[in-house]
Amino acid sequence: MGMVLLSWLLLFLLFSGLGLVALRLLGHRLNVGVAWFDSFWLGWALTLAALQLWHLLFAVDDRALILLAIVAAISLYQHRQRAVPQLLRLKNNRAFLLLLMVTLLWMSNRALEMPDESDTGFRDIQAVMWMDSYPIVPGLNNLFSSLAYNHSVYLYHALLDTSIWSGRSYHIATGLLLTVMLAYSLHSALQLFRCRAQARARWSWIFATLVMPFFLLSAVGPGSISHFLTDAAVDLLGILVLIWLLDFLQDRGGDVKAASRQVLRLSIVILAGFTIKQTFWVFGAGMAGLVIVVWIVRAGGLTNIGRLTRLSRPILLIAVLFAGPWTLRGVVTSGYIAYPHAIGRIEVDWAEPPDLLAHRQRQLATNTRRRYGDPEIVLSTWDWVGPWFDRIRSNVKDFALPTALTMSGLILYAGARLRWGTEASRAGLGLWVFAPLLTMLLFWFVSLPNLKYVRYILWSGAALSWLLAMLSWSRISWRLRVSMTYAVLGIGLAYFLYLIVAQRDFPVSAGPGDGFYEHPLPPVKVYETASGLQLNVPDSHIHQCWQIPLPCTPFPRKGVFARVPGQIQHGFGFSAVEDGERAGE
Repeated sequence: MGMVLLSWLLLFLLFSGLGLVALRLLGHRLNVGVAWFDSFWLGWALTLAALQLWHLLFAVDDRALILLAIVAAISLYQHRQRAVPQLLRLKNNRAFLLLLMVTLLWMSNRALEMPDESDTGFRDIQAVMWMDSYPIVPGLNNLFSSLAYNHSVYLYHALLDTSIWSGRSYHIATGLLLTVMLAYSLHSALQLFRCRAQARARWSWIFATLVMPFFLLSAVGPGSISHFLTDAAVDLLGILVLIWLLDFLQDRGGDVKAASRQVLRLSIVILAGFTIKQTFWVFGAGMAGLVIVVWIVRAGGLTNIGRLTRLSRPILLIAVLFAGPWTLRGVVTSGYIAYPHAIGRIEVDWAEPPDLLAHRQRQLATNTRRRYGDPEIVLSTWDWVGPWFDRIRSNVKDFALPTALTMSGLILYAGARLRWGTEASRAGLGLWVFAPLLTMLLFWFVSLPNLKYVRYILWSGAALSWLLAMLSWSRISWRLRVSMTYAVLGIGLAYFLYLIVAQRDFPVSAGPGDGFYEHPLPPVKVYETASGLQLNVPDSHIHQCWQIPLPCTPFPRKGVFARVPGQIQHGFGFSAVEDGERAGE
């Protein structure tokens, strides 16, 4: 646990140091404690952009980490006169330090657990191993299609895969991000408790307080934070975007320059989300559209071309920084810009055949509706909706609880509007803030309706509903409304404690591997393709590679070949040497 905590501290300083560079460029100063939170996430997001470029030429190994550490150290040293007093001032915030200490002990203990998530063993670890071993490899889709999914967060995981964490950075990668968000929620909850008037309260404090149960519930269960799941990164980044959006919406005092800085800050994390996973695209685009519309209205409309131009230039530069390398990486690994979608096919020798890609898309859409169903039956009717809904409604922590909180919050908001009319909405926030969330839910339902893709949407909806209710009942005393917010938080915390007891998810003792629990490797068999290429294949019905040496694939095909014989770092091609092989994978 000490190894985990020390590593998290050093990594927090690393990304914060990098983020301080971004804060300086945006015109922010490290003059309040919460700026550390901003600098961490900005540094983390910009690290993804830098690693996308780095990986085009080099493996994501110790060299990348050392280079970033040097930049971060220089930045921290330059900010020492402001940073050191900020850190020393923490000793006066005893309540926060106590709660943070308990949280850190709990989270560091969760980090010892054995990775148990199927997707981590199926593809995530293998994808990180490729990034850690070689520069970007062409045609990984031909070896194993899931390796070509262009998730930039794997680069972060590979960056941490060094020193004592070599081969097991999943013990610290997701846990660090989740712990940072939990620390911010704790800080927000205490700030809200100390606030004596609504005029001094931040909307983001209320929102962050109400989503705290989501973070805690994410750390319950076997291997809850010991994984490389891309959905966890999307969850946290989606909630981060809403926290910063609420700050942007509340700060409407007329300072256009400050508003522009907030827009740029949001642009960085939204564009980072675009590169992490395609399931973020609709939500991110909706949030970006909402931010731009609000900014234009506040800046005087489209007639103010000068201000609009000054803002659009850095946003365009940030977009190129993230999207340029991301699209190139997609082409290198699969032959498509947005694999597994048939967008932007490039005629390279490793590009996946269109018929196989179409088959893969239909199978993905089917499995999110009915696992292992027949695409011809599932996708041609709506018969899947009933069993699908029965399945998701039984999930309390990801569906039933946030949905119930959302409905109760909206009922209270509607009651205030009926009683006091427009007076209940004078705070400046209304139902229109739900537009990006509802758009995402609609797109999710008609495309890939797997509950894991919208957990943050449902919990964000619950928090926003109670935020609206709290702001609309303005004739009720502020302290009573704060108490109601804490009551809602208490419901989530009570369910969190119930799950710990029900699942017997108590603190674990030290594991056999330097205190950690490692997942055993499945038995391995060697499969030889028609070209003589030897592939490692898990000899198990669960089709998971875990840390089997490269190249590993759960689904070997005779037609796979090394583009340069004997040198797998130069990628893979595919030739259909058997009838029906393409459709049969």
